[in-house]
Amino acid sequence: MKLKIAAAVILVVVGAGAIGFALLSDGSNGTDGVTYLTAQAAVTDVTEEAVASGTVSAATTYALAFGSEPQVTRAGSASAASSSSASAAGGSGGSSVTWPVTEVNVSTGDLVKAGDVLAVADPLYAELQVTIAQANLAAAEARLKSDTEGADALTRRIARTSVTQASNQLAQARQSYTDTVRQNALSVKQAKAAVTAATAQLKKDTAQLKADQAAGAPEQTIAADRQVIAADRKALTQARESYQSAQLRATASNHQAANQITNASLQLTSARNNYSKQVAAADDAQIASDEAAVATAESALAAARAVAEHPTIVAPADGRITAVNVSAGTDAPTGTAISMQSAALAITASFSEDDILDLQVGQKATVTVSATGDTVTGTVASISSEASGTGGSSVVSYAVVILLDSAGPTPSATSSGPGLPSGTPADGTTTAAAADPSASPAASAAPVPLPGMSAEVSITVAEAADVVAVPAAAVSGTSGQYVVRVMGADGQVQARSVEVGLITSSLAEIKSGLSAGDQVVTGTSADQATTTTSSGSRSDRQFPGGGDFTIPGGGFTGPGGLPGGGG
Repeated sequence: MKLKIAAAVILVVVGAGAIGFALLSDGSNGTDGVTYLTAQAAVTDVTEEAVASGTVSAATTYALAFGSEPQVTRAGSASAASSSSASAAGGSGGSSVTWPVTEVNVSTGDLVKAGDVLAVADPLYAELQVTIAQANLAAAEARLKSDTEGADALTRRIARTSVTQASNQLAQARQSYTDTVRQNALSVKQAKAAVTAATAQLKKDTAQLKADQAAGAPEQTIAADRQVIAADRKALTQARESYQSAQLRATASNHQAANQITNASLQLTSARNNYSKQVAAADDAQIASDEAAVATAESALAAARAVAEHPTIVAPADGRITAVNVSAGTDAPTGTAISMQSAALAITASFSEDDILDLQVGQKATVTVSATGDTVTGTVASISSEASGTGGSSVVSYAVVILLDSAGPTPSATSSGPGLPSGTPADGTTTAAAADPSASPAASAAPVPLPGMSAEVSITVAEAADVVAVPAAAVSGTSGQYVVRVMGADGQVQARSVEVGLITSSLAEIKSGLSAGDQVVTGTSADQATTTTSSGSRSDRQFPGGGDFTIPGGGFTGPGGLPGGGG
């Protein structure tokens, strides 16, 4: 629903006040006196605003994973705001490469800065995938090259045999690597199990010692228990050392096996290069197949390199950690490892169909946070083109996202309101008490909006700045024939034709026919006593209550049906 809000709730006045009462007697008809409500025309700003309720949320949320760029799961756009939430842990991002996590530096709820290192993983497996992709590309390129040249059958057979042998060696190296990795993983697992068993035994024997002590067992039994515990501790130390040694051996063995793959790949490349020098070109179909294989291998290598470039998860923006799905010493999930939301905030508000055509991306907005009463500014970031309704209502609305300019609220206009230290004037100047924290114990940081808080959004859609304006109630008539009743210095009321501009439910811009300082009649005491309040949709094209009017208790009408006319 469109709400027309005046930029100035109280008009600038000179003298006694903005709104007054004047007791007059209409000499033309001799009736009883009429009490007129008056206001003074003044230079001010007339604004029309679209208003809606909304909810504060993070402007952007991220799904962070090893091996990939940060994935935006919700951005500051109406389409994202109206869609369902993106998947969280294990649902998006990441890669199929194994990432052994070595460091996790954050926990859920932590505040982070852009560039902070959140988690680190061992890039061994990712680098291995790059090596394999490089070898595959080299093989594809060598095959393409060899097939572009021709040779006799014997030469081709000899050269092909060399290639086959090199290819078999590469396959064996790859199999050996797979076996080595599995065997090393088993050794590490067994060593870790030994640590677990030694820990459990120590815990069990310690409990036995405590039980014997509690039961008042003989000193000989207690001493035996302590000897057992000492042996347990020694066994645990040895198990831990064996576990660390197994890890080191596994790493070295895996590297060695990977180097064997590299060497075998180089030998295969050499064999294919030799083949290409001796063998004649293949047919067009084979050449086309080889070229496709090279393109596929190049794409795979680029993908492997892109993955290997992200062994570290870094905060893409200032914000707060909302989920941590990894821990040091384990392999990272294939999906999201860490989720976070940006420190930048946004408001998602639903504007009615009456307002939506007046809104544009880039318009400035004023946001009042319901929980704190503070005001912040923002900018319209996106406007949804998809309408949504509530239940069976025929009224539809559109989601509009406003990005807040800053998280801090605008200080209130009161001398000690939210956002200003106690003793700070409303104009923002700092007093001695405010400048010295020790002298102003009541001073505290202003609350900031938090995701989930409700807020009211106001967007100016029309404005007339520094114009002569009067209360809307002072104007009547229809478009092109507006009239204002003006009270002269002698107390007499006359109707005056005026040209109006922007009209809201509170103020009307007067383009001609009045001057600042003119006293205009906004009604009578009888009008005030009998008028009931009503609400409706936008009315900026025809003034509310337009048409001819009569003055209760006055009874005078001017030429052409205009009230207050004289002869």
